[in-house]
Amino acid sequence: MCSPDVIRLAGPLALVVAALLVGCDSGEPERWMMPPPVIMQDPRLDFTRFVAPENRSPDVRVVYATTRAPASPGTSEHYLRRGGDVALLGLANVQLGEPGWTWEELVESDRSSTAETLRPARVTSVDEFGAMGTAADDALIAAIDRQLEGSRTGAVVIYVPGYRVDFNRVMVLMGSWAHYLGGSSPVVAFSWPTGTHFWNYLFDCPRARRYIPEIERLVALIAERSKATRLNLIGFSCGSPLLAEALVHLRERHPEEDHAALQQRYRIGNALFVAADIDLQTFARAQVPALSDLAVRTQFYLSEDDFALKVSGFLTRTSRLGRPRLEELSRDDLMTLASNERLAGIDVAGVYGAHELGGIRGHGYWIANARVSTDILLSMMYPFSPAQRALVHGPGPGLWAFPGDYPQRVGDAVFEWAPELHRELH
Repeated sequence: MCSPDVIRLAGPLALVVAALLVGCDSGEPERWMMPPPVIMQDPRLDFTRFVAPENRSPDVRVVYATTRAPASPGTSEHYLRRGGDVALLGLANVQLGEPGWTWEELVESDRSSTAETLRPARVTSVDEFGAMGTAADDALIAAIDRQLEGSRTGAVVIYVPGYRVDFNRVMVLMGSWAHYLGGSSPVVAFSWPTGTHFWNYLFDCPRARRYIPEIERLVALIAERSKATRLNLIGFSCGSPLLAEALVHLRERHPEEDHAALQQRYRIGNALFVAADIDLQTFARAQVPALSDLAVRTQFYLSEDDFALKVSGFLTRTSRLGRPRLEELSRDDLMTLASNERLAGIDVAGVYGAHELGGIRGHGYWIANARVSTDILLSMMYPFSPAQRALVHGPGPGLWAFPGDYPQRVGDAVFEWAPELHRELH
């Protein structure tokens, strides 16, 4: 979580406050799978039915790009907290569940695991292709296309994380998502260099802006050269402004093209911003127009209970997209946002279940909360609207919310519009 404004606030008081209070990742114990989305525990549905035989394994693959410096050969972390000279591309192999588990045992655990019963996971190896802009680009596209051969949706997920996570932790998180997607979507993680201490917030996030061109190039590379029919993009916390600015730059490449032409060129489906540490006015006035031109839908998730973004708003003296104060926007701003059919704000405050796994209060809900992760999973898999995903309009202006009986409602919705997922009765 971070803003360029923070760097000038790094006085003694800001250092103490940030070091003690501000966190940007979910804070769950390292090397653990995220809890399964609640939709996967609906007894009527089977998300494994279309997993290709060759993918029925607790070992999953995560395509990556990283601007971290390589670690010494043979070390377990693979990449360091400091930046390298170039963006490197590769493939990480992630093993999910207890050592020795079969795929069937992993799937069975999906039906009962919760935030209180986390399962281990580990990066077993990485296969580095080389630097972006070389023959490594061909290897990355080949790796994505191989996974797309077994995909029902033809979609690729690209993720930009927040700070205070090491390389392996990002790979384990995206390995969890790869598993829950059931082979439907290759996942690509952009791992930028950051430390794992709270105080790294003050410096790592502003420095990360230098990697916006690499994120832009990664999205363009996959859109222009892979066989993907759709790209779904996720930015978390202070990874969100990096993704948003990369997409603004991508839109500026083709100022003469409209939404239809940009869809044909880049095929961006959902652009998701979760607990986003983006200045609210910057998002509303400078980024939303470009995002709406590029994506079928831009979704942002927000929570009044996100304490990390409360601290960020205090330090920067302006509210963040993931915890907005709408009075900072003009009436014209609000009317423009409310009338934008390609924009959806989703309020997760008060959603039943965990909102954090050991980090700063209320910031890591997209990983910790099985209801919120369900909405994000469905957004990755299908191009459905919030209403089709069983969300309802909440009390805020134009915001969507989770109903109290969400597990039943979303199960009913998926059962109706995705008959291919019906569990076979024996």
